[in-house]
Amino acid sequence: MSYLVLARKWRPQTFDDLTGQETIGRILKTAIANNKTAHAYIFSGPRGVGKTTAARILAKALNCDHGPTPEPCGKCASCLSVSAGSSIDVSEIDGASNTGVDNIRDLRERVRYAPSGGRYKVYIIDEAHMLSTSAFNALLKTLEEPPAHVIFVLATTEPKKIPSTVLSRCQHLPFKRISAQKIKERIKLISDAEGIRIADSALEMIARVAEGSMRDSLTILDQVASFSEDITASEIKDLLGIADIETLYQLTSATIEGGGNKIINIISELINSGTDIRAFTKDLLQFIRNLLIAKIVTNTEGILDLSEEEYAAITSLKDKTTKEHIAIVLSELIKAEPVIRSAFYPRISLEMTLIRLSLLSHFKSINEALSIVRNQKPEVRNQKPEAQSIEVKKQVSKDKRQDEKLESLSDIWNAALEKIDGINHPLYCKLKEGSPTLSHGEIKIVFNGGLSVHAESVKENLPYIKKIINDISNTDIKIKIETVKTKSLSKKDLIEEAKNNPVIKEALELFEGRIENVIPVKSSDQ
Repeated sequence: MSYLVLARKWRPQTFDDLTGQETIGRILKTAIANNKTAHAYIFSGPRGVGKTTAARILAKALNCDHGPTPEPCGKCASCLSVSAGSSIDVSEIDGASNTGVDNIRDLRERVRYAPSGGRYKVYIIDEAHMLSTSAFNALLKTLEEPPAHVIFVLATTEPKKIPSTVLSRCQHLPFKRISAQKIKERIKLISDAEGIRIADSALEMIARVAEGSMRDSLTILDQVASFSEDITASEIKDLLGIADIETLYQLTSATIEGGGNKIINIISELINSGTDIRAFTKDLLQFIRNLLIAKIVTNTEGILDLSEEEYAAITSLKDKTTKEHIAIVLSELIKAEPVIRSAFYPRISLEMTLIRLSLLSHFKSINEALSIVRNQKPEVRNQKPEAQSIEVKKQVSKDKRQDEKLESLSDIWNAALEKIDGINHPLYCKLKEGSPTLSHGEIKIVFNGGLSVHAESVKENLPYIKKIINDISNTDIKIKIETVKTKSLSKKDLIEEAKNNPVIKEALELFEGRIENVIPVKSSDQ
């Protein structure tokens, strides 16, 4: 007897065996138990998630000698013939090769006849979205009012291509991708039963590459089991040309931190190990996407399906940068992926993309850039003076005493404002529009630009303000009111000023961008 591949040998035979499709199984079991089976179903979902398998189980449950039953026995002649694919009452039609209207007309002729052995004739049309428009039109009336002994199941990976007239005549059951954890558990069960020794890290790698498809994962397991009795992650990596989490972590970290040399070395190692750069770029995109989601969302349960190793790597990376930085890296890599995929030298394309993105680590934040544009010195972080003159050291104690006096004057001013607020609130609001400058024995209130309209009103109340301050301080403190006219730059001038700034100019050239708008930032917001 010829070898039977694992995907066929371990195909589920009951609704309870459908891994990751528990909801679908429960719906179909309930419908059969209550004698409410629909005359036509549409099973939609990604490849290898159990659509055709569920259709076969439905056919077994309806035609079982002990049925219709939600739990087909799997031992009677009807169940065995359906499992073997030899039942004359269950027809599997390939929609991709039977797309014409003539094929559907032939089908309409056959549905008239009663089943030969079972209760129902079940027609399973795989890849139903491939049928032509005329074929769908020819099937409409039969789908809406089929004979009582006929059940239709249309399986498709692209439900959007199914005409709405067909969808409205069928019950639509969407199959979802199977989680990596459930794929891993199923592969482990099959491996133990088949005597295949496989490491946990290899199981995780297979589950990740399968992308939610149980059939793909079993095909990969079959492939690696044919040349190795003890399967490791390195063998999976060599066979499929995929990257492990450690490599993805190191390359992403180098991109975020600006390590151009490290990027070149890692890609060189990938090339030497025979890694497919195009497939690797896809894995890198998914890894950075998971990193961005983990940075934005506090609780990723139900959103990200990560292995322990990938979770640890992402947790370590997400605190190294901001979500804005990660978003830019991901966005630019998405734009570069089609270029890398079609490039004659994908290695060079990936290297240049990641090196360009690594330069982002040298750029300043938006606030710092705007500070430079406005001729204001940005905040200097973690900078220590290299030397300090002896004269400055001698001045420390004197400056400290002066700071204490200024602090006391600040308290007096705040107390005066609070008292004025309780007596004359409009005057308080006008004083708050000014910028107080505190010096020894004097308070100067400056009104800038358009705020100077409040200066006259404040000057009229100056004796009253001075009396409150002197009562609080018990000393004679001078108060001055000044106005300053500020020159406001037009939006055009601000944009021109920004274009000439070296930091912003370099960013525009690197990302081929343009300045859409410039918003002036007050110095107090820096």
